[in-house]
Amino acid sequence: MRIHLITHLTITELRPLLDASLAEGYTFIQKLWDEYDMGAMTFCENGAGLLGITDETQLIGIGGVHTDPYLQIPTIGRIRHVYVLAAHRRKGIGKQLIEGLIAHAAPQFMILTLRTQTEEGRNFYTALGFSEEPRFENATHWLELKIR
Repeated sequence: MRIHLITHLTITELRPLLDASLAEGYTFIQKLWDEYDMGAMTFCENGAGLLGITDETQLIGIGGVHTDPYLQIPTIGRIRHVYVLAAHRRKGIGKQLIEGLIAHAAPQFMILTLRTQTEEGRNFYTALGFSEEPRFENATHWLELKIR
């Protein structure tokens, strides 16, 4: 497994994740592609990044971080579009992806927010140290990265 910063995403590379996520009833990978393809969110702003995890043959996980679009505060980032193929879950890949996003975001952001809609996601992010305490609008979880 290799985690890497994605600087140019193609639909061919994303297709396995897109198809699998849609089959599970999730539309956020489609939204990732639509925003990326239109140039609305290419993860090029300060502190932003799109990370992928690949095995020997394909992309098996993806996730991004950028300034929280709801809060518009330069020191608050938002983790978005985190997805790992079902066959690769519960093997530490999601944790590796989130840790990579946190490390990437830490120089720019003091706090990271996110929104999850599933119980599995809720438990996953809480286990990684994210708080569920209501603090930010449109976020189910948040994590303080550092104090300036």
